[in-house]
Amino acid sequence: MKKTKVSLPSLSTAIGLGIVAAASLGAMYAQAPAARKESRLDLASGGAVNINNNFGSINLKSDSGHQVVIAYTSHSDKVEVDQQATPDKRRVEIRTHAVGGQTPSPEESRVDLEVTVPAGTSVTVNSSTAPITVEAANGDLSLYSDTGQITVHNVSRSHVQIQSVGGPVALNNVSGHVDVWSSSGAVQLTQVTGSKVKVGTGSGNITYSGDFSGGGDYRFNTHSGNIDMALPQTASVDLTATSHSGEVENDFPLQKKTHQVFVPKGGRSFAGTSNSGSSSVELQSFSGRIRVKKQ
Repeated sequence: MKKTKVSLPSLSTAIGLGIVAAASLGAMYAQAPAARKESRLDLASGGAVNINNNFGSINLKSDSGHQVVIAYTSHSDKVEVDQQATPDKRRVEIRTHAVGGQTPSPEESRVDLEVTVPAGTSVTVNSSTAPITVEAANGDLSLYSDTGQITVHNVSRSHVQIQSVGGPVALNNVSGHVDVWSSSGAVQLTQVTGSKVKVGTGSGNITYSGDFSGGGDYRFNTHSGNIDMALPQTASVDLTATSHSGEVENDFPLQKKTHQVFVPKGGRSFAGTSNSGSSSVELQSFSGRIRVKKQ
């Protein structure tokens, strides 16, 4: 009886196939999206939350209750999310970082965070490139980012502090005490009012649309960026605009002040009031254009 010879793969071929299979399996797991995880931590009344996440996204909102709800999605097993509350539950820390011995790429370092805090909680957020979005909050906010966009919507009775290097900043329907500084990113404000609103940029443009209500103190300053402002007829402002070397334009009906602090120079400055002049508004630029118009 003739024996049939079966050809088996060589040892080197088998090892090679095993390596390819393992590499394919590893790639499959690396590319597979991580499951969304959620946790809850108790926070004492009047407590604070600190969030540090450099890559991915950060979404923050307020809700009733006494817990901080943390939902997140990691895009690699090379990073982890530390979450802890102090023994007295006065502070909650949320921090993303590389696992020991790992050097993840910016893409692998991405963590998408969704954090819900009790109403009235003070929150500090630090980021490198992750965009920061705050919706419907009423506690004090300190938001810092290098290049990530910072967006704040529907925030009231808060002290909002924002610092950005190059990312854009957008505030909509915000009231309280507002401080914004951006080196080169644009700052857009829509219906932003409060007792004190201060915005400063190096080269970023500043855009404001609203009525400056509340009898507050508003100061917008830029070195080389432009300031554009649109006001409704009902705005009650005492307005002054000056630029060292940039153009100044005004299409909003202002009444001449009885007592001028300085003598306006055509094309470089103007001053006046509208209605009762309840809100003080000061616009300053070194070389950027300033333009005020009626909505």
